[in-house]
Amino acid sequence: MTSEIEVEILKAQGINNVLSLLRVQDLYSIFKLDCKELEDLRNRACLQLKDGEYMIRPAIKNNLDYCINVLKTKLHEQLPYISHTHQQDSTDSNKQPNYFVNTFISNLTVNMDRSKYRYQYNSNMRRFASSVYALGGRNVYQFLRLNLLGAFPSIPTLESYHNEFCTRIEEGEIRFDELLNYSNKINCSYVYASEDCTAVISKIHYDVESNSFIGFCPELKNGIPSIRQYQTDDFFELEKWFDIVKKSTLVNIHTVQPITRERSPPFLLSAFGTDNQTTSISILCRWLFIYEKCHTNNIRIVGFSSDADPKFLKAMRLATGYFSQLPNVSLLNRADILETQIPNSWTWFYMRSKQLFLCFQDGIHLATKLRNRLLSKTASLVMGNYHISVKDLQNLIDNRSKLEHNLVLSDIFVKDRQNYASCLKISSINVLNILDENQSTFATHCYLTILHYVTIAYVDKTTHILQRSFYAWSTVFICRFWLTWLKYKLIIYTKTTVRQAQIPPLKEIEKHFITFAAFHSIELNAHMLTFILLLVLDKKLPIDSLNIFLFSSQPCENIFRNARALSGPFSTMSNFESNTDSNAIKFPTHHKQNQSNSFSSIVTNLDELTMDKIEQTIYDAYEHAKSFIEKLEMLPLLKKNEVFKLNDLCIKLHDDLEKIIYINDLILNDDDLDFDSDSDEQLNDDSTASDVNSESEYEDSETETATKSTKEGYDGMRIYSTIADKDRSKFFTIEINGKKKYIHKQTAVWYLTNKNNRLSSDRTIRVQQMNKQ
Repeated sequence: MTSEIEVEILKAQGINNVLSLLRVQDLYSIFKLDCKELEDLRNRACLQLKDGEYMIRPAIKNNLDYCINVLKTKLHEQLPYISHTHQQDSTDSNKQPNYFVNTFISNLTVNMDRSKYRYQYNSNMRRFASSVYALGGRNVYQFLRLNLLGAFPSIPTLESYHNEFCTRIEEGEIRFDELLNYSNKINCSYVYASEDCTAVISKIHYDVESNSFIGFCPELKNGIPSIRQYQTDDFFELEKWFDIVKKSTLVNIHTVQPITRERSPPFLLSAFGTDNQTTSISILCRWLFIYEKCHTNNIRIVGFSSDADPKFLKAMRLATGYFSQLPNVSLLNRADILETQIPNSWTWFYMRSKQLFLCFQDGIHLATKLRNRLLSKTASLVMGNYHISVKDLQNLIDNRSKLEHNLVLSDIFVKDRQNYASCLKISSINVLNILDENQSTFATHCYLTILHYVTIAYVDKTTHILQRSFYAWSTVFICRFWLTWLKYKLIIYTKTTVRQAQIPPLKEIEKHFITFAAFHSIELNAHMLTFILLLVLDKKLPIDSLNIFLFSSQPCENIFRNARALSGPFSTMSNFESNTDSNAIKFPTHHKQNQSNSFSSIVTNLDELTMDKIEQTIYDAYEHAKSFIEKLEMLPLLKKNEVFKLNDLCIKLHDDLEKIIYINDLILNDDDLDFDSDSDEQLNDDSTASDVNSESEYEDSETETATKSTKEGYDGMRIYSTIADKDRSKFFTIEINGKKKYIHKQTAVWYLTNKNNRLSSDRTIRVQQMNKQ
């Protein structure tokens, strides 16, 4: 193109690069404008017809069209993988795979030929844009959108896409229909369920979509939360709720983890606010309701999992019959129970042979409870003639090279009592080997061995199923030996004349033992693991059920972490549903996550599992536990009382446990079960519980009622004299200074709120603040 006229046509439109030229829809529409500045250029570049219309000179038009076609051809040559039409994709077998990058470039190229007001985005592009917004946040998304024109839709467009394809979750709603759709999509009918709660900021919020107020504790009817309970068009009723209704300090969620060979993301079943003023019976009723509804939809809930909270633990004991009874609720008179044959010779097995569903304590929470017990300032843990003390680890750090043990002081004196990484470090093989070298640290070595075995049995994803059973029952037998030894040791020290007839108080035993909540969790998990093994042998459960690490409350914990971080740009883990097609979007995964995704515990051939092998594994675990007892010099007292052999030990302990920990559903007050509470979970130093709310300001120090004000205008507040009829449900009608006004319901919430509650990002401080809101 050598003519200056063509250059002037481009300059007049501000076209100064190739991309700008290729985006123009009609290069010659500029001459249709009635503009004096273009008259000279129009006269030189166009011919005027008799009817007054202008026509671009053919030579000029041909030159410009030729130039545009050449540029488009060159651009397409640089993008060899782009498929211009669906017909070319289907006929050309030599095409490169349809990677997402091809879709991205193709959609971008097409948009370059359109006006910015006519950009279009296919489903893959919208899904990618939604993921970028979730992972990077608003600023990152806007940065990419402004610099990659045509690649990302505007935020309002993206939000409309979310509203169209993303399901909105209401407080208290249990999403059984969505679960059924998800289950059918992944072709899965067996699931593990879990329940957990975490602290949230106590605050009332008006939800426009449901026309209800969120933040008040919903009423529980047989454990099921009421939906849209707090709806009103009366301002003074809302004011009354602020005065008498408790506000939520926790959010309680239920998740469902599919049991599949290929790991599937967990499903969020429900969420609702609570103040934790619930009972174990209420929790059990809620589990039964969820089980029944899922069973109606042909979804089999194998079991429920949670952390070792006393109320959840009692509900699990009542459901499974672990030294408990439900005389007022019938669980087993039905056809869908899980039943297996328990040999009469298994005196060490305390669980009944019929279960409606199984219950499991989260392995990570159990590990942290054991670690926290070691740090307790009130406990005096003793095994035989040796004391269990964190000072042994401190001496190890002071006197041995860090290269040998890989420990630092923050690993043993943790501020975050849910820090699982420190559990792994203090119970590592290197640390255990060093402690085993010194006789004075034998007890600490044995205790940390229990912690180590718990992580291998219930958390590690690479452990073979029979090894899981071995380590699980090793911890059970060590704890049974320990508890029995303490009972007889403390009887001796009480100087009673009827030694055999007296059992020391539980508080006295627990002072030198792990908490009974941890003990029950260890027993419960080992029994449930064995029960699942037997059901798989009987072909009543799929073999994928042996992935016992899926049976945990970690799906709940992951949702809590993601919600707090809002999937921020600094997160190393992403929990998105992935597809196997070549056009799927790939998400970054931390290298530790890659290492832990294998399912090595799966047994592909059931011939590897037999009743004989399971029994032999349990007996090997007993012998292994006995070796620790011998080393700790606990044998003489156990032999003296004839509780050293496997059958003698287990039968005697079973009889003792029936006398001291047996419960039923008539015990409605969970506070009566003091021995179930883990006092070491509480922070000992209340002085550290700095009240962040001391900085909380009262938003409105005035004491006037809602109907009096000296102000005439209300700038910045949604208080109006008139409103549209379609918005009336969003407003209260009130009188201010004798005049009728409309106040938005969220503004009313602001008016009635006296204190701004806050929660720290630090988990330790957050737990302290939870009950002070």
